[in-house]
Amino acid sequence: MSKTTQTIWKSRLEEHVQETRKYLKYMFNDHLVIVLIFFLAGGASWYSNWLKHIPAHFPSYWVMAVVFSLVLTSSYVRTLIKEADLVFMLPLEAKMDSYLKQAFNFSFISQLFPLIAVSIIALPLYSAVSSGDLMLYVLILAQMILIKGLNTAIQWRITYFQGKHVRWIDAVIRFLLNTMLMYTVLQAAYAIAIVFYLLYAVYLIYLTNAVKKQPFQWELHISDELKRKQRFYRLANLFTDVPHLKKQVKRRAYMDWVLQFVPYEQRKAFSYMYVRAFLRSNDYFGLVFRLTAVFVLILLYTGAAGWVGALLVLFTVFITGVQLVPLTKHFAHLSLQALYPVSQQEKDRSFFVLVRNVLIIQSIVLSSAVFPAGGWKGSGLALLISLVFVLVLFKPYVQSRLKKMR
Repeated sequence: MSKTTQTIWKSRLEEHVQETRKYLKYMFNDHLVIVLIFFLAGGASWYSNWLKHIPAHFPSYWVMAVVFSLVLTSSYVRTLIKEADLVFMLPLEAKMDSYLKQAFNFSFISQLFPLIAVSIIALPLYSAVSSGDLMLYVLILAQMILIKGLNTAIQWRITYFQGKHVRWIDAVIRFLLNTMLMYTVLQAAYAIAIVFYLLYAVYLIYLTNAVKKQPFQWELHISDELKRKQRFYRLANLFTDVPHLKKQVKRRAYMDWVLQFVPYEQRKAFSYMYVRAFLRSNDYFGLVFRLTAVFVLILLYTGAAGWVGALLVLFTVFITGVQLVPLTKHFAHLSLQALYPVSQQEKDRSFFVLVRNVLIIQSIVLSSAVFPAGGWKGSGLALLISLVFVLVLFKPYVQSRLKKMR
């Protein structure tokens, strides 16, 4: 590696690690971590009990294969390239090979942690349905690390091609290959698994030859890096101010009728602004919609009832409410809003009214998903517990968070 590119990579990596560590410090010192630990403990208890009574028709191997495939397919290379590099590093493009190799190694190693975590979670399920011992599972994990490397290498070569459709086609191909390969590996059908390994080798060799004359896609890698940083910033923004966060908005004209319920009064100015921001921003409306939809499906599929269903509903409402807290700072970058004749108390009241109504609607929807398994009793219990949290506990908790953030 040339001295110039070596220095650049070293400084970029140090900057990336320091920034990540800075925000993680706030994230892991928050009350949300305690709730997550509580939820994980409850989930582990439910998982353990479920393993004792696995349905005979449950496709265990296919489920593990699909889950592993999702982790394996979601491979990428963090180049840590910035927007200004399009100008200042362009003269060094011919010497970037060693820099990019370092980026590849860093990305591959850092992405092994989620793979190992998922493997540990899946181990009890594998032990329950398979006659294989721990050493055989270690061999499977070693193969998954190899497959992860293949996926990362292939995804890197795909970045040399233009067009999103190429990346989508590649992702579909790799997902199908990963699923079939992991299924055969889990079943110890290595005679068939070898065929899929050979397909991977052919695919990798083909792409390696195809990209030899392709130029480095600076704009694509800059865009990918910005997107990944923004995803991390949105997560960190739940716990502290992130000045680099960029908002994403959509018009959503079909939701304008909701604004009719906001009174036309001076003191309700921020009620209108918060509702408008909530409806237009993917960070709020899209987040609530996705969380609600995902947990409705989880409740319906698992048949969670009683206290398990109620706690799952409460957890969903809690994490939704916490992730809506950054809405209070949505207009902080606008100096003009400071001139509005609206007190801070009235601003906070407008925020809490909006979030309260959103969480009440979410509580009703989620509690309805408990009804098929828990009946009126289970659904009512889930609704009662979640409403107590929304109407009694949520506001004092958020106010304590806002005091730390201001």
